Amino acid sequence: MGGLHVAVCFSSNKRLLPSGVDIRMNLRTILFTIIWLMTMLFAFQSGAWKAKQKEYISKEEARQNSNYHMHNPLHPGGKVSMAGQFHLELVSQKDGAHRLWVSNAFRQEMDPAGFVGKLTIEYPDGKKEEIPFKRLSRKKELVAKSKPIKGQVWLTIDGMLGSSVPFKKVKFFWDYEAKMVDLNIPLGLDSMLPMPIDNPLTTQKIELGRELFFDELLSADGTVSCATCHRPDHGFAEPLAISKGIAGRTGKRNALTILNTAYYRTLFWDGRSASLERQAVRPIFDHAEMGFKEEAKFVERIDSKYGTRIKKAFGKPTALRTIAKAIACYERTLLSGDSDFDRFESGEHEAISPSAQRGRSLFFGKARCGSCHIPPLFSDHEFHNLGVGNGSDPGRFAVTEDPKDKGAFRTPSLRNATLTAPYMHDGSVASLREVLEFYNAGAGDNPLLDPIIQPLDLSDDDIEDLLTFLQTLEGRFANSKNILSGKNNDGKEKE
Repeated sequence: MGGLHVAVCFSSNKRLLPSGVDIRMNLRTILFTIIWLMTMLFAFQSGAWKAKQKEYISKEEARQNSNYHMHNPLHPGGKVSMAGQFHLELVSQKDGAHRLWVSNAFRQEMDPAGFVGKLTIEYPDGKKEEIPFKRLSRKKELVAKSKPIKGQVWLTIDGMLGSSVPFKKVKFFWDYEAKMVDLNIPLGLDSMLPMPIDNPLTTQKIELGRELFFDELLSADGTVSCATCHRPDHGFAEPLAISKGIAGRTGKRNALTILNTAYYRTLFWDGRSASLERQAVRPIFDHAEMGFKEEAKFVERIDSKYGTRIKKAFGKPTALRTIAKAIACYERTLLSGDSDFDRFESGEHEAISPSAQRGRSLFFGKARCGSCHIPPLFSDHEFHNLGVGNGSDPGRFAVTEDPKDKGAFRTPSLRNATLTAPYMHDGSVASLREVLEFYNAGAGDNPLLDPIIQPLDLSDDDIEDLLTFLQTLEGRFANSKNILSGKNNDGKEKE
């Protein structure tokens, strides 16, 4: 401003005019000063400052907001997932254009120079297509181009940014028909709920499926229902290490939660079912679970009580397929999100404690939990051998018959993990603290142990912070308590 003052003085006093060179220099100073003032005024009127002023927040809060880690998409139509502390945001279009951005923990988009990776498209018929990502010009986005897509697909991203930032099997679901489900999708979960084309949700189907889920009529001796092993008060899992069925028969594995399973590509610990419809009927004919031997007798029993309602809901008579569809519709409503973690990620700074924030940094950093437990579902949907058990359970190998899958089990979601003890496929670990100590020691001794498992060198304080963070993943149910508790619509206990 001093230069501007001098220039004005010179212009008002001809006796003080300098040489031609000095005049040009002063004019340049005036011009630069005017441009600088206009730039600052424009930034103040239209930039982030103005928005933050309107929110009436302090300068410190504004600084925190500008560096805030969150999952909200930065681009229209985008979906966000995490890989370690990094974020991948994908926009996929039905014309076959797939655009990808990489951002750091503070959602600052990174230069993708050095990125090498591919997009895998999994179609409903089982076919796969692999397409490399390419950088166009000097933009920060990466693009993969496929043929036009219809219907529903799963998209998987694998790649490396440079030599030190891996993105492995980060999955997204896409429905290019954009049929939105009439459900209350909680904060933190994908609003595009995977839905079979031949089994859309209706109120009739959901209510019918709910009653079937809680009905012991589904078991051969009338003593066991789906809810026996998937209890609402235990996060739709159960407190037993190994599930028990009719006549006290003992199964092989711990019961997984069915919360948020609408988003899963495969179900059961070994991934043997590819849909909720297929999953729903397997326990019915399992000797150790519900114990039915003949499909005809099972259908006849269900028809005697529910036949009229099944006919009304599906327009078809009672059959194993319609029974399975009804149960699957109910299970798709079992959504749990809006956890303290989700609220923190969406910008509520006080949603989780300082200890939980330290645990969050450990989870996605030093402890490497986030390598397999990838948000938003906190699972990579893959299968890993952790060295758990005595090796007698073949795990994924029983499905694929691939030797590398021996003893490998699906990564469970950590949402609501505080409610679903005990842990691991055999229920052999009683508490989350023991789980963390198990991983901290490098897991079990097994020749097929997943190479991602290594000793972590976590301190006792680190483990405490991680436990505090895991508590923030306990969600809130999105839909009515009546649906979740097995009560009728009038709130009375089911008969």
